[in-house]
Amino acid sequence: MTMVFTQSIQHLIREDEPLSGFTWARVGGAAKYFAEPGTQPELAQILSEAAAAGIPARIVGEGANILVRDAGYDGLVISLKAAEFSKVSIKDNVLTAGAGASLSQVVSASAGAGLAGIEYLAGIPGTFGGALVCNASVKNGDLGCRVTHVVAIEADGKSITLGSDQLRFGFQRSNLDGRFVIEAALQLETVDSAELTRRMQSSWIVKRAAQPASGQRALQAFVEPDGMSLSDVLEQSGVQGLNEGEISLSKQYPGYLVFSGEVKADEIIKFVQRVTTKVEAATGIRLHCPIKIW
Repeated sequence: MTMVFTQSIQHLIREDEPLSGFTWARVGGAAKYFAEPGTQPELAQILSEAAAAGIPARIVGEGANILVRDAGYDGLVISLKAAEFSKVSIKDNVLTAGAGASLSQVVSASAGAGLAGIEYLAGIPGTFGGALVCNASVKNGDLGCRVTHVVAIEADGKSITLGSDQLRFGFQRSNLDGRFVIEAALQLETVDSAELTRRMQSSWIVKRAAQPASGQRALQAFVEPDGMSLSDVLEQSGVQGLNEGEISLSKQYPGYLVFSGEVKADEIIKFVQRVTTKVEAATGIRLHCPIKIW
């Protein structure tokens, strides 16, 4: 390995790590550098040394909404799968979770403690950290409205705590994009356990019915415009069910791409761009795409 990183952390760094296995799409190139720190000090040192060397860095969770270009990512990709970053704890009505915990784990923990406020997020894939950055949102509400504070590591390796007055959350977006989030706390509320279970089951059923089967290679490429039916917008634009090679825009699950075979990441990206352009030309609506392209 080139001497970009000091010897004390070189054992945590891998070079030319394929990223397809870290994304739901199972496509894309490799990361120039890849790290799986086991502790916060290790993460801080990795980020600090990468910044000093001018190496851009990103965190990968479950990769539910990530596409890595076929040429790969010319920087450092960090996984927070270690137990240190996946802890979930509850005190009174406040739930604190690490960014590496799965969102389903966090939702289940809150329900198990009889706490409500995020049960409507049941069935949404990804990590807690990813859900914070993209502000996992449904019609019932969003994750951001429950956040009391977020802990992040700055590029220089220093820890920073952001209070609710410093955070900005919108529909499937936040001002945390680009930050290295490691933990956050949520203010929840006590409700009847039977009612909480009913809400969770209802949310899960609705989401599973609106998503392709877990065995399919699929990505949510578009979300519903404010106050409009995504299905109607796609139909009016003549792109509902559009199929190009191994990629198709699902008719059954509006907004989802389904693909197979040896499809390339760049082909998926171009397909999304073509659909976006066609819809805007036909309706004047610029669809929001939740996919993060690296």
